[in-house]
Formats: sequence, C-alpha cells, structure tokens
Amino acid sequence: MKFKFEPNLKFQLDAIDSVVSLFSGAPLIKPEESIFSQVAKNILRITQKEVFSNRDKIIKNNGIADSRKEDVLDFCIEMETGTGKTYVYLRTILELHQKYGLSKFIIVVPSVAVKEGTMKTLDITKDHFAKLYNSTPYTHFEYNSRKINKVRSFVFSNHLQIMVMNVQAFNTDDRIINQERDSNNGEKIIDLLEKVNPVLIMDEPQQGMDTANMLKRRKKLNPLVTFRYSATHKVLKNLIYRLSPYDAYNQGLVKKIEVFSIHQSNTQSNVYIEFDGIKLSSNKPQAKLKLNHKLASGDFKLKTIYFKDGDDLEKKTKNPVYKDWIVERILKDPLSDTSKIKFGNGINLTQGESHGVDKKSIFEEQIRWTIKKHFDKKDKLKNKKLKVLSLFFIDRVANYINNDSLIRKLFEKIYTKEYKKKYDSLPSNITQIHDGYFAKTSKGEYTDNELSMRKNSKAYQKILKDKERLLSFEEPLEFIFSHSALGVGWDSPNVFNICTLNETQSLIKKRQEIGRGLRLSVTQDGTRYRDNKDVKEGKEINLLTVVANQSYYAFVSAYQSELVAEYGKDQKQPELRNARDKPKQIKLKKKVLNSNDFQKLWKKISQKTQYKVFFRENTIIEKCVESLNSIVVQEAVISINLNKITGLFEQEKQKIKSEYKGGDIAKSTPQFASVNLFKEIAQDTALSIATIIRIFDNLKNKQMIVRNPVVYLTEAIKRIKQVLFKEMVLVYETTGKKYQKKLFKKIISTYEKRLVETDKGLYDKIICDSDNEEKFSFYFNSENKIKFYLKLPQWYRISTPIGDYNPDFGLIIEKKDLSNNRNTSTHFVVETKASSDLRGDELFKINCAVEHFKALGFKKYIDTDSIPDLKNKINVKLGETIL
Repeated sequence: MKFKFEPNLKFQLDAIDSVVSLFSGAPLIKPEESIFSQVAKNILRITQKEVFSNRDKIIKNNGIADSRKEDVLDFCIEMETGTGKTYVYLRTILELHQKYGLSKFIIVVPSVAVKEGTMKTLDITKDHFAKLYNSTPYTHFEYNSRKINKVRSFVFSNHLQIMVMNVQAFNTDDRIINQERDSNNGEKIIDLLEKVNPVLIMDEPQQGMDTANMLKRRKKLNPLVTFRYSATHKVLKNLIYRLSPYDAYNQGLVKKIEVFSIHQSNTQSNVYIEFDGIKLSSNKPQAKLKLNHKLASGDFKLKTIYFKDGDDLEKKTKNPVYKDWIVERILKDPLSDTSKIKFGNGINLTQGESHGVDKKSIFEEQIRWTIKKHFDKKDKLKNKKLKVLSLFFIDRVANYINNDSLIRKLFEKIYTKEYKKKYDSLPSNITQIHDGYFAKTSKGEYTDNELSMRKNSKAYQKILKDKERLLSFEEPLEFIFSHSALGVGWDSPNVFNICTLNETQSLIKKRQEIGRGLRLSVTQDGTRYRDNKDVKEGKEINLLTVVANQSYYAFVSAYQSELVAEYGKDQKQPELRNARDKPKQIKLKKKVLNSNDFQKLWKKISQKTQYKVFFRENTIIEKCVESLNSIVVQEAVISINLNKITGLFEQEKQKIKSEYKGGDIAKSTPQFASVNLFKEIAQDTALSIATIIRIFDNLKNKQMIVRNPVVYLTEAIKRIKQVLFKEMVLVYETTGKKYQKKLFKKIISTYEKRLVETDKGLYDKIICDSDNEEKFSFYFNSENKIKFYLKLPQWYRISTPIGDYNPDFGLIIEKKDLSNNRNTSTHFVVETKASSDLRGDELFKINCAVEHFKALGFKKYIDTDSIPDLKNKINVKLGETIL
C-alpha cells in the first residue's frame, strides 16, 4: 500500500500560505549567492519591519483575535490533531525553498514516536512532492551524533537539506553535539549548525521545548526564524494560522466522535476516594480528594476538597464509611511530577488513582464493548476496503505484558466469547490479533526512549514504523495496547475505537487521548476516505468510538474544560483574595448597646430555653416500620451509556453538544464499608438505640439494607424524621439563663464583602451572609419606621432535636400617633427564608424557633423571602397598615 496525498485541501494550503506570505517581497536567493561564505547558509533579504507588517496582514486576513503579537521571528501555527500538520510543515519547507531559496531546515521533535512519524512522512511524500515541485532535489535525515558526515553535508551542501532531531539530542552539555570532538576537526557540531542560520521547526513545542534550559539551547542554533506547530500551544506568540477543534470537527476534517461511558453507579456505600493531585503552598502540601460527603439534608454528594497531613476523612466528610482513614503523609516526586498520598491504615494512592471502585468489572465491560464495536465496524467497513484498528490505553503495563496479566487474560477470554457469539466459531489467531507498544528504561519506567523501544523490534517495526502494513487486511494485528504515556506522536488513520483501561482518570488530557484516532481513515489502496457532506446522522464511516472509564458527564466536562482553557479566554476567572488585603474592622456602638431600645429588645430575646419531647413510642415504631418497609434501594451496577458528539461550538457556553444513543447496565461487585446503622440513626434522630432496634426487628425488606447500606441509611433517617416531626409534641421552657451583653465584641474583623453601613444597628456595619440578607439590610436602613435592627450573632443559638438554629434579624418598629403624640415600639424577629420554600430539617428548625420565642412570651416571629411579604406579615401581626 502507498498513501495517496491530496494536494488541494484548502485548509492546508491556507496554513502553508500563512507562513510563506510572512516574507512576501523578499527576493529568491540562488545557491551561488552564498559561494563566498564559509558555509551554505540561509539568506533572507527582507527587514524585520516588513516581516511584522506582513504578519499583521496575515493575522487580520485569518481573523485571529488573540494572536499574542511579539516583535520576534518566532511564529505559531495551530492545527487540530489529525488534520495533516506534518504534511503542512514539510510542504511549507519546499515552498520556502522554491520562493526564497531557503535551504537549511531543522525539525525538532519531542519524542521518538514523533520523530518516527516525521521520518515516515518524509519518506512517503517523496514522490508526491516531486510531482508538485518539479523533482526539486532534497536530502532528509535524522540527526545521529555517530554520523557526522551527514551533519557536515547539511552545513556545506548548497541544495535543500532537512534534518530531524530529538530535543534530547542537544538538551545537556554532555551531549556530543555540544562537545569538541576530533571527529569534527575539534569543533562543536552545534557551532557548525549555528553558522547556517537554520529555519527551526518545532513540532509539539509544548512538550519541554520552552524551559529555561531549552531556550538557551535553541538560541545556540542561531535560527533565522522559528515556526511552532501544535494543536495545543502552551507558549503562544505571533499566532498566524489557527485550525481549531471546532473548525476541524464541524467541517468534517476529522472523525466524528461518540463516547461509551462505563462507570460504577450507586457507590455511596463504598470507601470511594479519587486522588486528583496536590496543591503546593508555603506550608505543607494539600491533597485534592473527591469523596462522598454527607450533606445537612442527610444526602450524600461527591465533592472535591483539600486535605492536609493529619486530617480525618470521616470528620471532614461527616461520612461514617471513612472511619479510620486519616491522612498520614502527602508527597510530590520532583522528577516524575506525580504525587502520592499515604493513609494511616496502610493504603497509598498515586495521583489520578481511585479507591473503592470495582476495577475488574469495569475493565471487563470496557473490553467487551470495545470488541463488540470493533466487530460491528469491521463487518460494516470491509466493503469500503477499510481495516479497523482498536487502541487500548493502559497505565500499568504489568496488567498486560505477561501471559497471566489481568487485562491480557480478560481480553482473550472476552474476545473468544464475543467472536463465538458473533460468528458462531472460535477464533484461530487470537495471539496474532493483539500486541503491545511499550518500552522500559533500565530503571523499569515506561518511556519512549528509542533504544528501549527497539528492543521490542517486532512491535516497534510493525506499530511505529510500518504504518502502511498495519492498515493492510493481510496484517492480522487489529488491537493495539499502549502505555498511556506513550500515546503522543503515534496515531493511525484507521483507529476507529479507543479504550482507556487506566486505573487513573485524570492524567491524560482528553484531546490527547482522542487525538490518536481523529485522522480520517485510509482504504486498502491508500486513498483517504471522506464521508459525504450530506451523510445522515449515524451513517458516518469516519466515526471514532471512545470507551471511557468514567461517566459521560465527567468525560465531557474534562474535554470541555480543556477547550475552554485553550479558547475560552473570555471566561470569568475565579476571584482570589490579595494576600495584602487587610480585614475590615466593624465597630460596636456602645451608646446603642446601653440604649433603652436595645435593652428592651435584648431583655426579651436573650433568654435561653430547653425543650422537651413527648411522643407515644409504640405509635412512632409502628409508623416508622410502615414507612421504612416501602424503601427501595438500587443495587450498585456498572452503568454503560453511549453519547454521540453532534458538534463543537466555540462561541457558546456549552462547547460540546451531544445526543444520547442508548445505554445498558452490568453487574458490579461492590466493596462496601462497614457502617453502624443504629448508631448513625440514633445520632441524627435523637431516638434511643433500643427504639431503633425495635423498628428494624419488625421490617420485612431488610434485603434493601445490604444492597447499598449508606443509601438505605440516608433514606431511613429522612423517613424516621418525617414520622417524628408529625408525631412528636415539642415543648420549650425558659431555663433562667441568658445570653450576656458582654458576648458582643467591641471590634469584629472580616474579609466579607457584603457589608452594609447603617445608623440603625448595634455595629457601624452589618455583615450579611447572603445576597438576600444584604437586600433586607438595605430595606431596613431606608424604612423610617424601622428604628433599629440587629443581625443576630452566630453565638445566638436555639437548641432543637436535630441541631442548633440561628435566626437572622431582630427589629424594632416604631409607630408615632400624631393625634395623641404617642410613640409605640414593637419587637420582631425575622427569618429571611420563607418556610414555603423549605423542606425537612430547616422547616422543622423554624417551627422549633417559633416555639422557642413563644416560651419567651414573644409572638412576633416572621419568616419571609421578600420585602413585600415581610411588610404584609408585619401589618397583619399589628392589625393595621404600618409599613
């Protein structure tokens, strides 16, 4: 097979022209013009001012708003993965040579995989470029310090020369290129290269080419001009051409994408921990963990917060499944840039790793669905003369490399089963249809080091070098396993399925992961297959299926956040507090504290109370049994969902739009933590353990408990509380104790921004906990009939059976009667949340507050959510229209 290239793709020609036009106006330099130079160097007769003027026109014509202009001869070209970036810069080289006579080009690549891809493209485009450029002679080679003659030819030859070199070839002083050698007449190779003013092309520069060290090394090459080619630039300057993921996807320049999300559902009873990384600070590092947190409502929610050494996971999450999980140590490896967290129970996690997940069952379903999709596509595409490849990413090679490795065994077992189901026979070549693309250093780490890769010469040759053979029906290999760290730089146009069998979820970027299979497919005769523009939804041939080990929401959120990071420059950034900001001082007004008005209000509301609960125990037990018997708990399962990405949208907040295509579930083997149900229910409901045992002794659906203990616990507590709220009689009585005035601090320091200045308060400013409180405070200030208002302090608490409660405001409303010149003051306590909008615990606490104030002889308690409602309720309480 020979790849057939398309010379007239507009988006590629636009990218080439954007570079070539930078030097518009410069004359063609013929080889003989450098005859008197010591070396055959690049010469470009155009001023920098003219180049930058051309740059500005190109940027304007290409409609690039954020080009990051800098007056340096260093330019960025951005092309989405899979759109022919390597072809574009190689053809650009020939255009620059033909138009301006530039003849010395160095392509710097970050890895062996990228280098092999570049060398392969140089080989297979030779005939194609010969037709386009009238057989212009050129030499291309990969830099090898042992083959100095090729480097000398590069320096002294007058014809077009292209040298490809790894960044590792010149990144330290001990590299041969940076040393004086007898084999090079006592000169450094780098000094020779410096003399020719090469055009420097950086392929994937974001991978280590912009460190302080590499900036110094690149400068030694003395480039005439530098061009950066990538889909994901980290250092962005002078961006002259952009083909974004949005453009590529919506114009059909890459495959469409669908996502199989496979993840465990109903994990509340698992000791679920997801370690997302660490945050470094001047103090000790903090670990970012995603855990199941118990909310005030009793429900559980996955939340991400930071933990430090010594933190108790059970206490911080209020979740009993994390009992005995205490952070012992948080570590960051400065060499590998990965982090680890150690717990006191002996369990360790690496950054990106999860605990409490049924990995084996998830792996099984991922492999099963990848194989099923592979078979379906294989049958569908055979008549199109397209071979189907599937790529598996794994992050623990030990899971595949040996005959008894988990993933290898699972793959061969599932492949055999699905093959028999599909074709009603057993496979004859199971050992030939899959292989691995791995390499190890002497330290046992997986790498893309060339020497290490070539030790596995068979896989190296087949997968990395001989890409045409891999696309042939004659080659039996169809399933490729690769270490996730080795994915960059290797891709194949006929990868139709990508499966992430990683034990970690967060370390591979989604764009990098998807990019391995984005290229449009190639038929047996080397022709690029393109779907018709009017192809119906679901009938596309170029469709990449990603089988992900996470929910579709999590997958798309990660993918979308990467797109926003790259293109959503207008997105609002999180607000950070300046370390130099000083807290605001709020001062107590002593005169108000000692005033008659405040004394009267405080005398009424400062009394403390206690409550007594009365209920018929047998009735409570009977009602609880009745309610708990109707609880239905879903089992922990593996959820499988298929979603098709229908479009990418640059200008919209929702960058990715998709359509749900179907779903399935599979059995899971949950790893539940032990939970003391009776103790947890007793703590949350104030029932005795003896009463709770009597309730559970009478239950008929105890099997629901073992399905998911924490989910059952949550629902049981809610239902028991509902019974108690209905059946209990709650009585408050004063204790004879009071909140003392000395508890009011003279000065309060705060960083809170919602501060309302007031002449009517105990302090010169009111600290508001919410926008709603702030709105009410402004109203209290402006309403002349409100003489005084007090934001009740946090230490003012009302005891309830389900926890303390803190009301919002105390008010003094003054009525002035003009007929008899009498002033009347009325005291109110106001809660600025309407009870109609509250449920469960909060509503119960407000009802307790009503009973508390009744016990104080104080009947003017109001809950409200709006100012008109407040005014109406106050007028009703007073029996006349005051406000």
